[in-house]
Amino acid sequence: MANYVIKEMPAGMGNGKKGRIFPKLLVYTEFDYDKVVELIHTNSPAFSQGTIRGVLDTLGVVMKNYLPMGHTMKIDNLGVFSLALEFADEKAENTAQQKVSESKTKYHHVKVKGVNFKVDKKLIKAINKENTFERTSGNPASRSPYTPEERLQRALRHIDKHGFITLQDYVNLNSLSRSTASRELSRFASDPTSGIQSKGAGSHKVWVRQK
Repeated sequence: MANYVIKEMPAGMGNGKKGRIFPKLLVYTEFDYDKVVELIHTNSPAFSQGTIRGVLDTLGVVMKNYLPMGHTMKIDNLGVFSLALEFADEKAENTAQQKVSESKTKYHHVKVKGVNFKVDKKLIKAINKENTFERTSGNPASRSPYTPEERLQRALRHIDKHGFITLQDYVNLNSLSRSTASRELSRFASDPTSGIQSKGAGSHKVWVRQK
């Protein structure tokens, strides 16, 4: 379960008429490199975290070496990566705005602006198949729209589906701050009737069904 809010595009953007509304996903945190490695290892424990780091680091090197040579890179179920370019200096940008015939014969210095990413439609389809999105009116630190009992049941259903729930999963699931979610999960784990117990420690701590 993910949460979203309704936003309105500023008037004048798009078709120039009254700003249209659109859904925007609430982002609670940004996973850093270590967390990404940990999550990949959790989903594929046959690969050590060292092996995962080696593959990810090597992927970065391969992109650095081959994207500038005019290649694109497609990773199935993820998407296609390619380079985006821009003029290297303001003078070149101004020159490019001159008449087309002159611009075509003028040599310009360019540099990499960024890396384009076109997502694989299979990934979008899989995300939509396995997830639902619920509208919320507040930010992630605001009061949860669910009662403690409802939050517990939502956590138990998540555990039944995935085998465990992390602190961040609980935050996202119930629209809580991390501190509130941590205290609540600790309270559940200390209650023998809650059906939840903790496992692991630190960044590897998760909550599972009581045995």
